[in-house]
Amino acid sequence: ERNKQKTMHPITNIPILLLACNTRRSFVITTCTSFVSVASISNIASPPANALDSITQNETGATSASSDLYLARPMGPSSKDGGNQITRPSAPIEYLLPATRVGVYIYQLLALTEELDALTQQIAQNEATADANKTTPSKNKTRQKLDDLFTNPPVFILSSDPSPSRKDPYNNLPPIVGELVTATQKQKQRQQNSISVGLAPQFFEVGELIGERRAWDRIVKAETARENASEVRRAFNIYTTNLNFNPEKYVYSGSAEKKKRMIREDKMPTAVDVIRSDLDARDLYRNMVQTKLEDAKAEFLFQAKQVEENNGDVDRFEVSELLSLLRDAATAADKWFSFIPDEDVETALSIVKKENR
Repeated sequence: ERNKQKTMHPITNIPILLLACNTRRSFVITTCTSFVSVASISNIASPPANALDSITQNETGATSASSDLYLARPMGPSSKDGGNQITRPSAPIEYLLPATRVGVYIYQLLALTEELDALTQQIAQNEATADANKTTPSKNKTRQKLDDLFTNPPVFILSSDPSPSRKDPYNNLPPIVGELVTATQKQKQRQQNSISVGLAPQFFEVGELIGERRAWDRIVKAETARENASEVRRAFNIYTTNLNFNPEKYVYSGSAEKKKRMIREDKMPTAVDVIRSDLDARDLYRNMVQTKLEDAKAEFLFQAKQVEENNGDVDRFEVSELLSLLRDAATAADKWFSFIPDEDVETALSIVKKENR
């Protein structure tokens, strides 16, 4: 009977999972060939899907993650033709364009900062010669390009772009009515799965749903305020909140023996657990991108002030901290994009490049 219950369809409303959660779980840190550097990130939900195709193992052959959830990854909706092809969660390309513009912007900043760092090192090596004076104008020109990008960033979200989706778990029904309908639906699902919870829990379920609606409304209001304060955050949320998941199935990559043991120990995650973990990780990387970009701008403005206060002496501009912050931002962006099907990323990047011509 226990094994039967682990295959039940989840009865939790999927839209509730579309905002950042407080739950954080450990996973295997993976690298991507496009990373500028490897960030030390821990306590995240599930790894990028490309890391799940082959489970990372250490030299002894044992998996190096401390959580079993990294063995599971969510799926996209089942194909309309009823085929068995496994798809990854995704949203239409137009929802990915704002985040792609942010990604291009990060790499533009990083390229200019790396150029500035190379010029700084070149000046230091040639400071005893006349070549140093020849390099200084190039450094000033590169710094001015950085100043233009930081003080006048491109528009990430166009008027024609879609918005974050705030799907109402109660199908836009008024208070009380929505909760009654949802409670009835849950009871019907429990009956289909031969689950009996008794009369008392059913009696109090509507009250619990009323509390959940209030909590949901508070979460939506708070996240909307954060989006209004950060176009970067909103750009990433446009894609994440419009993702399409399969609410009933997920891909398990562990061995049959491990799966049996997890079922016996009642540790097998549900599809909702796996979706929540996936969204946790995406949101954490989004937060890292936002924070590192904000810190990088503050660092640039500080260094620019040092130059200004020293009569335009460009040698006062220290590049190292700015370069580190932008590399971290690029790493976080790469990890966020690694959850998305490669062909979708390539298509979105092609569209954004055409916009910049």
